[in-house]
Parts: sequence; C-alpha cells; structure tokens
Amino acid sequence: MDKLVLVLLLCSAGLSRGNDDLGNLTDALESFHERLRMLPEDMFEIQVDLGKFAASEEIKEQAVDLAQEIRSSLNDLASDVYNLRFLVDMLSEHEKGNEEEECSSWYLGMNLNPSDGHIMGYETGWSDDTSIGSQEGALIRDYLNQTVWNMPAKYIAIVRHHQGKLDAVKVFTFKHWGLSLSHRFKDTDPGRNIVTEGGPVFEYSVPGHHCKKVVWRGADVDDDNTHGFGNNFWVRPKMVEDPEASPEWTHEISNIQDCPLQGCAGVKGVKMQGTDYGSGSSLKSGPVYGNYAIYISDETPSFPTDGAILGINVNVCED
Repeated sequence: MDKLVLVLLLCSAGLSRGNDDLGNLTDALESFHERLRMLPEDMFEIQVDLGKFAASEEIKEQAVDLAQEIRSSLNDLASDVYNLRFLVDMLSEHEKGNEEEECSSWYLGMNLNPSDGHIMGYETGWSDDTSIGSQEGALIRDYLNQTVWNMPAKYIAIVRHHQGKLDAVKVFTFKHWGLSLSHRFKDTDPGRNIVTEGGPVFEYSVPGHHCKKVVWRGADVDDDNTHGFGNNFWVRPKMVEDPEASPEWTHEISNIQDCPLQGCAGVKGVKMQGTDYGSGSSLKSGPVYGNYAIYISDETPSFPTDGAILGINVNVCED
C-alpha cells in the first residue's frame, strides 16, 4: 500500500520527470511536501466519519484500522519527503560551490528556542531519531533535523542568534571523528564525557539524577550552576525509559547560577532561560539571550562571525 500511495502522489505532484535543475527540484519537493503535509489531517477526518456509521462493528473496525494505517503511512512519507528535500538542498549548495568557488559547509542539526512552548529537555529529541519542527521555522522555534543528526561530524558549532542573525559562536573539534550526534546521545550511561579538544571543553554530562545533555566549561566541577542544554533534575540516565522520570524538573536551557549544590532550590530558585521548563517549584523564569543553534561539519573549523545571516546550511568559502 505504501508504494502505491507514494507512486500516486508523486505522479499527481509532477515529480516523476522534467526536473533536471536542482533548484526546480527543490521547489517541486517543497510544493509536494506542503500538499502531503495536509493529507494525514484529511485522513483523520475520514477516520472520524467512519466511526459514525451504524454498520457492522466488525467491518467498521476494519475500516477505521485501515484508515489509521494509511494515515500513519502518510505521516512517515511526509517525514521522508522532508528529509529528501533537505538532501536536495545540500546537493544544490554543493553544486553552486563547485561552480563558483571552493566552499565548505555547516549543517543545522538543532535549534533551541527557550520560550516557544516546546520543551527540549533531557528526554525529548536528543536521542529519539525523530525530526522536530519544519525548515520554515528552523531558526525561530525548536527544531531537529534527523538527517543531520545522523551525519558523521568532525566539528560542532554552538551558535547564539536572534531569528537567524548570528550573535556569538564557539566551534569545537571532536576528539573522535566520524560519529554522529545521534550516536553520541543514544548512550544512556555516558558518565561525564569530555568529547572535544582545544579551548573550553564540550561535555556530555550525566552526574547522578541531575542530567544534562550538553554543557561546556573550563574546569572540572560538579555543581548546579552550569546546566547547559537539555536538562532534567530527576531522571536515571541508565534507563532508556525511566518510569520515575519527572516532567516537573525538565528544562531546556538554564542560565548560569550562583549558588551551592542543593542551595538554589531553598534560597532563590533556579533561573531558566525563558519559559520552557516543567512545573517544579524551584524553577524560575529568567532572561532569554537568544536562540541556540547546533551546526555540524566534517570539512572546516571556520564559521562566519558576528552579524552573519544563518540558514539551514552555512557555507564558508575561500577567498
């Protein structure tokens, strides 16, 4: 059934022929994805309508189940087309670079907006292997590109920006090249793992129940002052699905604190960036300094400087 649905949709969207130019193919895929994205909602309406008929319960149940199967297939197909469009964008950028000058590329794997209503805490996104958000809102809201998340990386850039305008950036070199971010974050028991070299360290830290996906620091300390990205104050990292994990203590980005371990909760609260955090009584809203994007590259440690305009791909070209 999946192959039949795909063939019919491709034909109806005009993608089966006549797109020799990568730019035209990107536009066609974008149009196709927009049409495809609406079909699961239409199928859901059909599924609801099927449930209203006073026919044979057995036949009705089979019809509803089949509609659900089709809806699920359409969702999977939409995700695949989204990733295909991204790969075609990459091909197009490389083709332009080859024609004009020698360029290296960075690819956007994740964007974090600490006040968009979606919490990218310890349990969400980092190791799910599931895309989050859309290309259109990739530098405005929470976003994860599954394709990039599974690409091998030699360099990682942490970029603070304001709706795509670069404010600050730090590039790190991985000690062990060739691993994807998905591979690194799927480790459910990493311990305190320093994974980069040169300058301030990029660290994948899971000390006890206070779990952090990404922090970077210059000293070996164990406190609650630097949480980094993707946090939860109560989860057991050795368990892929922790039945005791508390959504109350999840939080996306924390500001740097100034209080001793266990002291924040009882004294003045733990300040988060923005509003994307759980309902824990000691978690407090704090200032937002921007969005934070994670880019990877296997080609260059160079990244544009302050004021540059970011995109899904960022090219760095030799003069």
